[in-house]
Amino acid sequence: MTRRLIPLPVFLLVMACTAGPKAPEPLNPVRFLLINDVYVSDTLADGRGGLARVATVRNRLADQGPVLFALAGDVLSPSLLSKYYSGRQMVEALNAAKLDYATFGNHEFELDRDTLIARIAESKFKWLSANCMLAEGGAFPKVQPWDTVRMSGHLVGLFGLTLEGSYRRYVRCADPDSAARIAIDTLTKVGADLVVGLTHQTLEADRDLLARESRLDLILGGHEHEAHDSVISGRHLLKADANSRSAQFVTLWGGKEEWRQAVAIVHIDSRLPDDTAVARVTDAWADSLRRRLGPEQVVGSTAIPIDARDALSRRQESVLGNLMTDAARAGTGADVALINAGAMRLDDVIRPGPVSNYQLESIFL
Repeated sequence: MTRRLIPLPVFLLVMACTAGPKAPEPLNPVRFLLINDVYVSDTLADGRGGLARVATVRNRLADQGPVLFALAGDVLSPSLLSKYYSGRQMVEALNAAKLDYATFGNHEFELDRDTLIARIAESKFKWLSANCMLAEGGAFPKVQPWDTVRMSGHLVGLFGLTLEGSYRRYVRCADPDSAARIAIDTLTKVGADLVVGLTHQTLEADRDLLARESRLDLILGGHEHEAHDSVISGRHLLKADANSRSAQFVTLWGGKEEWRQAVAIVHIDSRLPDDTAVARVTDAWADSLRRRLGPEQVVGSTAIPIDARDALSRRQESVLGNLMTDAARAGTGADVALINAGAMRLDDVIRPGPVSNYQLESIFL
């Protein structure tokens, strides 16, 4: 097992195939690019993220050889655009970015039944879920519990998994552990050389799954909003930063029962150019929102930065949390106000200066 954290400039030089001697490449590698918990397709105010930049990474990797591009849940909701377009903008952007596989996140089930089915139908990529189905029985249309694909001469098996929750009545998510066991059994029986879980559940649940299932070679996970890499018996459990602030790139080589793995985190920032096809999609949806809501208007100002990133507000006291609870107290005349940090969805930094109506509307969705 090898773990590599590659600085972005070095990674981009490799992808750009610059002049000079090339480093030895693993024989017949299987490669994955992972993103998760992507609520907005455009670049964030802090200059990071953007599906158009992720698409550039994916395309440069694809120029070198086959790569599977996967999304580990939470993409159709919530966001300011999804409030009005119910995830259509995300599906169109991911289609343009050439996503290969996605699994359900818990927020997908905030959409009503027919809307979710419509988004799945619009997807050019495949949806996988081994444990979530329609409550009346049967799978969602065009959703498979698992799939296989041949890469570099290896039969790669993937399955999708989502944490249980109090979802809308139309959906039922069975026990993830039991569903994973059945999927792994099935993929093993059909001859998969490599078994990969595309999961949307807690870090603890993913760790337990990887520790318990020795036939599971790799977990590409979501639900947590911060990048993570755990290693159990030489097998990686990966998660990327939310809203495409980073992507995880993993290469496996060797073969069945002797896979070696190398991991690199790719920071998605201004050093990466936009893919023009994806940028056209994101720009068109942003224009549509402006036509719908009117021009962005200044409604206030702040003298200090308001850090509304999930990594801060979900872990400790924050300026935004204090501001929102103070506003709730003032508006209701209450002595005490409590707000679930998970309900604050901006996940960005409001810089000193003007504050717009778009920023305020993006806090609670």
